[in-house]
Amino acid sequence: MLAKKSDSRSGRKMRRSLNGRILRNTTFNILVLVAVCCVIMAFSMQSLANSILLDSLQPMARQSAKTVEANIHMLADRMMVIAGDSRMSIAGIGDGAAPADSDTESVKEGWEAVLVEAAEIYEFHTIALYDLNGSLVQGIDGAPESLESGFLALLQETDNLTTHASTVFQDELGITMGMPVKEDGETAFYVVGVYKYDALNDVLNSINIGKNGMAYMVNREGIVTGHPDQSKVMDKNTLLELSGGNEEAIKSVTTGETGATEFVIDGQHMLVAFSPIRGTQWALVIQVPKSDYNSLINGAMVAAGVCTLVMLLISILLILKMARSISKPVKNVTSRMISLSDGDLHTEVTHVQSGDELEIMTSTLTNTIESVNRYISDIRQVLNGVADGNLQIEPQVEYKGDFTLIRSSLGTILQSMNETILGFQAAATRLASMAEELSGQSGQLHQASLEQNQATEALVGEVSHVKEQLADVAKSSDQARVMTGEITRRVQEANTQMTALSNAMNDISSNAQEITTIAKAIDDIAFQTSILALNASVEAAHAGSAGKGFAVVAEEVKDLAGKSAQAAKTAVEIVENTRAVIQTGVKLNVSTAESLKAINSVSIDISEISDQLVAAVQGQESALISMEERIETISSIADRNLQNAGGTSQSSGLLAKEAEELHVQVKKFALKEEYDK
Repeated sequence: MLAKKSDSRSGRKMRRSLNGRILRNTTFNILVLVAVCCVIMAFSMQSLANSILLDSLQPMARQSAKTVEANIHMLADRMMVIAGDSRMSIAGIGDGAAPADSDTESVKEGWEAVLVEAAEIYEFHTIALYDLNGSLVQGIDGAPESLESGFLALLQETDNLTTHASTVFQDELGITMGMPVKEDGETAFYVVGVYKYDALNDVLNSINIGKNGMAYMVNREGIVTGHPDQSKVMDKNTLLELSGGNEEAIKSVTTGETGATEFVIDGQHMLVAFSPIRGTQWALVIQVPKSDYNSLINGAMVAAGVCTLVMLLISILLILKMARSISKPVKNVTSRMISLSDGDLHTEVTHVQSGDELEIMTSTLTNTIESVNRYISDIRQVLNGVADGNLQIEPQVEYKGDFTLIRSSLGTILQSMNETILGFQAAATRLASMAEELSGQSGQLHQASLEQNQATEALVGEVSHVKEQLADVAKSSDQARVMTGEITRRVQEANTQMTALSNAMNDISSNAQEITTIAKAIDDIAFQTSILALNASVEAAHAGSAGKGFAVVAEEVKDLAGKSAQAAKTAVEIVENTRAVIQTGVKLNVSTAESLKAINSVSIDISEISDQLVAAVQGQESALISMEERIETISSIADRNLQNAGGTSQSSGLLAKEAEELHVQVKKFALKEEYDK
């Protein structure tokens, strides 16, 4: 029992504390929440950063484009100043034809003076004057002999300041700009200058976006016209190469749109904003790697993570404090419940004044233990009363809820025990009556068995007497056969012997009659014994398990009675046969007495008759021997009947004693029926 109790306690031992479970679950939930929030925050910050950068890069691109545009306008103003110089007058030349007089030379000198001054002041690579067909009229520093057809066509089309789409001039970088020179409102010449690239390069280099951000320009054909890396301009790299093949971005840039997008170049994500430069065929593109801003985003995320971990630590401490305030009362309640499961109904429950479910739980546990104590005390009182034999006792405590089943069960048990004890009382009374009746029948059976035994002994004596007489008959028959030859001489002696023989036959007949009477008496005794055994079997069946032993005895008596009846019947048959033989012998003796006068003539017949008589006597002797054996069997059966009758009488006495003892035991119980009576 101790080992089992120890095992049950160890099985109820807490493998995990409530503190640990609350702390682990809360920490896990917070960590999951923090992780989810961090992931969401990371994606949100990335998306927000992209959106903010793209939104900020777009106006920056427009502003930078305006800056470039302003510089271009400044260069255009210079070209307009040059074109509007009075020394650029074409008077005396007329429609660009060959000079007709000496004034033509002075005009050309004036043009040259203007071009030289402009080259010195405005940092031109070269500047020249071209006619309407694009042929060189006046130029300095290696001006080309003719204008590019496309640029010329654009000049003719716009008839205003025009900037060349390309910034490559004779293996150098420069900004080619053309301005019509008008005379009386009509275009007479085109002044074309190639500004040094420094003016544009300074503007592009001044646009600083991030650590690795840059600005560059492309024309409507997607060819790079300005780039911090001048080799890309010289090599005429295309926007397709710089954008990693992003055709949608190329289309947006080359069609003069303003916008922002993102694409990947050599595995690196780029944020790109673009805007057209008014007055030119160029578009400004600002390109910033996302990695320049990811460090800021990552720093912000790290800072947020550190703050989150600090708050997590503080939360864990607060949760631990709260968990302890919960787990301590719960642990006390759990320990008390374990003690309750081990049978401890007396230890008090530690109360908690928390005003919440813990206080309700402890007060409820206290009430439960008190209720269980009351119920167990009432049940113990009822069981003690039952143990003392008081079946009138009833539960005194009011049972509540499902405990009412205990009260109803106690009532059912008491009622069942009352009914059972009443049944025992009735059975004890019936058993005592049956034992008394069985005792009387056993006495009768004993007396009948005794009489049967005495009759059997008398029958044995008679049979012995008959046997002796038959021996005498046999002896006389032998003498008659021996003395047959002397019949004549000894007729008187024969008459005497015949008289004796007749008397013996009469005695035998009388004895046979008595044997028949005795056999009938045995048959009557066997019948009565059978009836008595049948009654005993019926009474034993009524007695139930208490009469099983007596039922076996009754069955044996019945069997012996049957055998006695059969033996008596056999004895009667033998006696009847013997009587018939004796009657025949008497008749023969009478015949012999009547024929003594003729004995000489019939001596042979007498000898034969004597032989038959000897044979008959021998048969009678054999029959008597068999009958003697049968009578001995009947005698042994009668002895057993007598013994069984004695055992039955003793068993009935014991049965009566047991019935009386059962009645005494049942009387110890105080029953409701008796109480009511």
